[in-house]
Amino acid sequence: MPIREFFHLIHIVDNEDEVDAWYRDLFSPETFMKNNWLESEKRWASLSMVGDLMIEVIEPSGVPEDQGMPLSKFRNRFGQHYHSLAWYVDAPDIKPLFDQIRQKGIRVAKPGGGMFPDGDIDPGNTIFTHPKDTFGQLEFEGFSEHWSRADPRFQPGWNPARWSDEHPLGIVRASHFTTLVTDLERARELYEGALGATVLHAETTATGESLFVSVGTASVVELLRPLSSETRAGRDLADNGELPHACTFTVRDLSSAERHVESLGIGVVDREPRSFTLDPADAFGAVYTFTDRVVPGDPRAG
Repeated sequence: MPIREFFHLIHIVDNEDEVDAWYRDLFSPETFMKNNWLESEKRWASLSMVGDLMIEVIEPSGVPEDQGMPLSKFRNRFGQHYHSLAWYVDAPDIKPLFDQIRQKGIRVAKPGGGMFPDGDIDPGNTIFTHPKDTFGQLEFEGFSEHWSRADPRFQPGWNPARWSDEHPLGIVRASHFTTLVTDLERARELYEGALGATVLHAETTATGESLFVSVGTASVVELLRPLSSETRAGRDLADNGELPHACTFTVRDLSSAERHVESLGIGVVDREPRSFTLDPADAFGAVYTFTDRVVPGDPRAG
C-alpha cells in the first residue's frame, strides 16, 4: 500500500484573499485554484505550488450555522494555524490503507466530518485520520483522473526549477514538515507501522528531540518532542497540542532569501547560522523556516 507524493499542506486562515496576496508577494506561487467553495466542508480555498510543495489556503465559513463544521471548529479553537498533512495514494490502495490504519486503532473520518462506522466498508477516495490518533490530522487522497489533470506536477513541461534558479528565495525543495509530539516512540511506531515510513535521522537540539522520517515517495516529516515550553515549538505544543507546527524549505543562499523576506517587511525570528524563520505574526500563524542544511539521509539530496 505505497503512499505516493505529498499532496498538500493546509493553512487555515481568516481571509483567503489577504493570505493569497501574502503568498503571492513572498513565493510567487503557481496558483491553479482560487476562491473555491466546497459546500460539503463549508469553506473557501486556494491551491498553489511553491516549488515542489502544494499549499492549500482554507478560509472556513464564518456564518453562525456552520460553526459546527470541522474546519470552522478548528479555526475557532486554534486560530490561524497549519491544519494537516496530506498524501496521494493510488486509488486502489485507499481501502487497504483504510483497513490497515483502523487495525492499528486509528479512527478515520469522512470528508465533511463524522467517523466511518465499524465493519467492512468502502471509504471512497478520501480519508482523514482522527487528529488525536496521529499527532494531528493526516489526509490520504486517491490519485484520480481529476488530480492528474489539475495538479501542475503531472502536466507536460512542469519544472519547479524556476523557484531555485530565478526566484530570490532560491527554493530547492520543501525540506520537511515538523509535527509536534509528546511521545516520540509512539510517534515513531505510528509512522513506521501504519504508514511505512523510514527513519532517516535522530538528533537532540536546544529545540527538542527529533526523528526525521521519510514518508511516501518524496517527503520528510520531523517528529519533534519539545524539551521546554519556552521555545516556539514548546509554546505551540502547550497552547495547541499535537499538530503540524512548521514547514522548512531548503534554499540555495540564505542571505539572498533573507534579503527578499526583509524587502517585504516580514519579520525574521529564531535566526541561526544555517536557518531563519518568518515571524508567525507576519505569516498569518504559519511557521516557515528557510535553511541551507540537508536532513542527513534525505534520499532526494542525491
